[in-house]
Amino acid sequence: MKSFDYKLSSFKEKKIRDKYLLVSFTGKWVSLSLNEYKLFKMGDIDDELFLKLEKNHIIYTKKSNKDMIDFYKNKKQQLFQGTSLHIIIVSLRCNEDCIYCHAASTNVKTKGVDMSRETARKVVDFIFQSPSNAITIEFQGGEPLLNMDAVKEVIEYAKKKNKIAKKSLRFSLVTNLSLMTDEIFNYLLKEEIYGICTSLDGPKELHDKNRPMLGKSSYDLAVKWINKISENKKMKINALMSTTKHSLLYAKEIIDEYRKLGIKTIWFRMLNDLGTAKGNWKNISYSAEEYFEFWKKGINYSLKKDDIVERSSEIFFMKFLNEKDPMYLDLMSPCGAAIGQMAYNHNGEIFSCDEARMLNDDLFKIGNVYEDTYNKVMSSSKVCNLISSSVNDSYQCNSCTFQPFCGLCPVCTFGSTKSLVPNLTLDFRCKVLKKQFEFLFEKILFDYSIDSFDSVTEEKKKSLNLNKRKLEK
Repeated sequence: MKSFDYKLSSFKEKKIRDKYLLVSFTGKWVSLSLNEYKLFKMGDIDDELFLKLEKNHIIYTKKSNKDMIDFYKNKKQQLFQGTSLHIIIVSLRCNEDCIYCHAASTNVKTKGVDMSRETARKVVDFIFQSPSNAITIEFQGGEPLLNMDAVKEVIEYAKKKNKIAKKSLRFSLVTNLSLMTDEIFNYLLKEEIYGICTSLDGPKELHDKNRPMLGKSSYDLAVKWINKISENKKMKINALMSTTKHSLLYAKEIIDEYRKLGIKTIWFRMLNDLGTAKGNWKNISYSAEEYFEFWKKGINYSLKKDDIVERSSEIFFMKFLNEKDPMYLDLMSPCGAAIGQMAYNHNGEIFSCDEARMLNDDLFKIGNVYEDTYNKVMSSSKVCNLISSSVNDSYQCNSCTFQPFCGLCPVCTFGSTKSLVPNLTLDFRCKVLKKQFEFLFEKILFDYSIDSFDSVTEEKKKSLNLNKRKLEK
């Protein structure tokens, strides 16, 4: 047997059925048969196995070491580009009364919780201090359509500033659509708003149960505008569902509702114990096992369809199979708090992320647009500590095969433990993610061929980059 001069990189391994999954610290991975695994462990490898292991960063040579390090640096590019996603809460008021609200919204008649035009301009001034060449401004609430004055002020002032800054600038809007009018929609079209995201929890009965409105159907109002926006073709419309206890029996029905409306992406979003949800937790929550079984049923059903993709599985597949990480903020180490995202409350307070804003705890309050500069905020000890707390290098994470694909969420950690130090043996999110990672790797290794990463349909080829050609039994 030929002798090779190589060193072992840092990697973790896990047996899945009769194959051995080896995952490098860079996020590259390889699956070995029992025989290949034995040869590797004995250091008795042939040319083919050597190339396979080297290509996927399980081993390296003096020649390949630089390529491996460059690959890893590229995956961590978010550390160097500056904050690009900026979420502006133009109002805390909302006209719906969702049983799981994470946003700590207030009644529609509440005074003093709308962003002023002056504050809107201060927020924009702060945003443009970010060194990022690409800026996305996302309007949230509450219900942002309750304060269109601030929305317009941000859009028009940001466009004016960008004539000098010349950044890639785009806007998006998160709304329940119940207050959408032709006038507002035409304005958004004129200003070339990139996309609208709304909430759709499934069929009418389920949606209205989760998102009640006095004397009206929130489902009817949302669907009316989903259809209208879809027909226009000039604006992207997405929908987001939140999984409550009431959702668990209806995975197929929820997916079919999205397909009926022509929505090509669905996200089975887990609940967070934040905002209004905290008070309703006993009535709407579920165990990690219950959620995973619901998610798994949904994945198995969606993978059979050519016209819809479940977003979390899409992100996971992209992390597993693509050279470039999709850089989803919650699944990075460190996470995207402050580095990739900031949130601006109606009064000008700056939070490390949108979820942190919902906690409204001083720990995550990193500045104020009236008092601070971007550089001052980013160099503060508070931001540095938050970033450090989101690095998944604890002994519990270091023992996990899926560490390179995962990340910690300081907000979720603090929300459940009142500490930035996670206890991952009890952590809901950790339990779910481990199950999801293993389930999808099992799909890749045994249900589908990964020879070429072509998709079974052109529709999914662009997003999943996964070959869904069934292996011959």
